[in-house]
Amino acid sequence: MPRSYGGQGADSRISARRSALLAAGRELMGTVGTDRTTMTAVCAAAGLTERYFYESFSGKADLVVAVVDALADEVRDTARRALETTEGSEIERVRAALTAVVTLLLDDPRKGRIAVVESIASAELRVQRHRTLAGVVDFVSAAALTIWGPRAVVESQRQLAGMMLVGACTELLLARLEGTRDLEIDDIVDAATALFVATTRRD
Repeated sequence: MPRSYGGQGADSRISARRSALLAAGRELMGTVGTDRTTMTAVCAAAGLTERYFYESFSGKADLVVAVVDALADEVRDTARRALETTEGSEIERVRAALTAVVTLLLDDPRKGRIAVVESIASAELRVQRHRTLAGVVDFVSAAALTIWGPRAVVESQRQLAGMMLVGACTELLLARLEGTRDLEIDDIVDAATALFVATTRRD
């Protein structure tokens, strides 16, 4: 029988250490950047030795991809919850989902930096970015079909609309994070909502 330490079994301890490493990786990627997020720095921030790093990750690249995957899941879950819990018109539901996502990425600038700066700038994440983008675009396409029903444009157009929405939101978020544009959350949400409606719904 597996031994228990402090009331935690082996699997629980492994999961807790992985979570600590992911949190340390997110903190470093979102503050000093992916290039300076070394395995040594992550272990020091998590209070763990390299032995435990390799227990969960094969190397730095594996960790940074896991951080981005976790953030992408959080973004999709945030949008989904807003769509499912918001009452009102279709456009009000769209706006609620976009507000929730934009707020998530701007209230914690570390998440915003990982999503719109590090995912593009980091060599380790460029390939991963294509996979993450595909997942987000698929989500946008499916959400448009759910919201508009028979008024939704065809799948191929929804896919293009998803790519445009992600690209536009990325640029707006980047401008806000870098201070090149004086943008409020409502400014970004208004523009994103108008683009979503214009590109995913048939008149």
